[in-house]
Amino acid sequence: MWAMALAIMTVTFSAFGTKELPVRMDPPNWWVGMPGNSVELLVETLRQEAIASVTLTQGQGVRMLKDEAAQNSAYHYVTLVIEPSAPAQTLVFTVKTEKGRKYSHYYHLEARDASRRSHMGLDSRDFIYLVTPDRFANGNLANDQVRELEEQTLDRSEGYQRHGGDLEGLTAHLDYIASLGATAVWTMPVLVNDMPRASYHGYAITDHYRVDPRFGGHRAYKAYAEALHAKDMKLVMDMVPNHIGTAHRFYQNPPDSNWINAWPGRPETDKNGEVGQPTITNHRYATLYDPYAAPSDQQQFTDGWFVSSMVDVNQRDRHCAQYLLQNALWWIESIGVDAFRVDTWIYPDQNFLDHWSTAIHAVYPDFFIFSESWVHNEHSQQYFLDRHSTLDGAADFMMYQAWKEALEKPTTWNGGLNHFYLNLAADYLYREPENFIVFLDNHDEGRFFAKVKEDKDLYKMGLAMLYTMRGIPCLYYGTEVLMKAENDHGAMRQDHYGGWPGDTKNAFTGEGLTTDEAEALAFVRALADLRKAHPVIGTGSLRQWAPYNDVYAYSWSNDEEVLLVMVNRNADPQYFGLDRMLDGLNTFNGTQVLFETKPLEGFPHTRGLQDIDELGAYRIASNGLTILRFLK
Repeated sequence: MWAMALAIMTVTFSAFGTKELPVRMDPPNWWVGMPGNSVELLVETLRQEAIASVTLTQGQGVRMLKDEAAQNSAYHYVTLVIEPSAPAQTLVFTVKTEKGRKYSHYYHLEARDASRRSHMGLDSRDFIYLVTPDRFANGNLANDQVRELEEQTLDRSEGYQRHGGDLEGLTAHLDYIASLGATAVWTMPVLVNDMPRASYHGYAITDHYRVDPRFGGHRAYKAYAEALHAKDMKLVMDMVPNHIGTAHRFYQNPPDSNWINAWPGRPETDKNGEVGQPTITNHRYATLYDPYAAPSDQQQFTDGWFVSSMVDVNQRDRHCAQYLLQNALWWIESIGVDAFRVDTWIYPDQNFLDHWSTAIHAVYPDFFIFSESWVHNEHSQQYFLDRHSTLDGAADFMMYQAWKEALEKPTTWNGGLNHFYLNLAADYLYREPENFIVFLDNHDEGRFFAKVKEDKDLYKMGLAMLYTMRGIPCLYYGTEVLMKAENDHGAMRQDHYGGWPGDTKNAFTGEGLTTDEAEALAFVRALADLRKAHPVIGTGSLRQWAPYNDVYAYSWSNDEEVLLVMVNRNADPQYFGLDRMLDGLNTFNGTQVLFETKPLEGFPHTRGLQDIDELGAYRIASNGLTILRFLK
């Protein structure tokens, strides 16, 4: 089942764009002054004419090092060496076909723009907002349907059809996003997804160098990046090196059959873009470190397809690997991307990922790369972090599971809050856990409010912990207004309130929200103000106290203050003994209740030291969270 095609497998493919050009070169442009001083161009005749040669006929300080024919005669790999002194210019290439035709192709070498690197990177003071762009806001009704693309359906009542959200709509509401405490925005992929079904989510990319015109195209993406940076916010791009959509020309007519892993038994695509008899991955990531793993199990994990509409890419092919690397560099340089979230990190070739992330940091030392390493135990999370020294962070699925245990289940010796406590204690395994991305829900899991059975007390407790826990918090859009869909991807990626003309609810203005939704939104904004006002969160010294009587506590401290977060997961009020703070109360100059998720019945909303009992214990409301501030 692992035999690769000996010849290029060709399936019907529609030409790129609405205007068929004779020659395409990827990357579509490059820059002078880039470290490395070279670029490999993938030259392609879009009319599928066999290429005889490619020559550089005009260029200053640039020379062609190599013109290499691909297995598919319609492609060549052309390597350019760009001298450090080369000026910005337009190169001229002559592409000669085997039938004697000659095409001139103009290729731009541009000057680099340093301003696009001014916001680069993430740290523990950042806060990420995750958006499904098709479902956030429709800023331009004219791009809802694009004639040249396969999927033409537009139905907001159907979870797997397009709804019309776009980058213009997202850009228009950056002030709203900032009001939630966000300093960075991560969108699901925005590159063109010319698939016949479920193209809204973006993970079946069909062109690596083109923003989907239904999102507004390249110009809208550039304007979005500039608007973020003008507000001192950062752009997190969702990168997908593991797979492509079956409508991608690299599956339909690849440069080399070796670019694709595990060719399916029936390679033709059906009306949904799915192929027949593909080898699907077994999802057994342990085969990468299991000393007893069967080679066939490991190969199925790495080379199997994610689903039958997503083609597994072979990054072991040196040209394919170079293509993916240059594509990443191109988006950073051309748009001003500040960080990558890398989809399905554990599935691609791990040696490639090492080279890819190392090469990106060689060009952009301040850039931030975090992985989606969806694992289910701490040692696996440690493995994938230690395996890659230039991986900056990871989506912390272990803390996500710990929150589920703590907020959805009662506390036992190893469960509930104790599970959370033990998970945080496992940070000794990791380098820089402060760079982990922490979250209560995301685009692949059910909404947090639904997971806690629409319990407002637990909702507030979870959000308060998210805003004050170690790592870089990430809020999924709509969580701030109690969205509650679960167990279905199309449903949980629902339209944000107020993003479409005629919406009866509007999260952006507050109009039409229920009392509970408006309360939740105000609560999240209060947390945002708290986090902003106290930079000790995420930067100070972190300490935690083992749960007693369903009460768990942790603190942040620096030379000026201590913030003590006390979490009561009991149905009755409970106490936290302040004598457990070894520094002793007599070392503090003042104490105040900084924040409460739930007022304690019978007590004034603003409380202080008078609520510490004679034994030095502070009372916390049932299923409540209280933050005390001690001044040093």
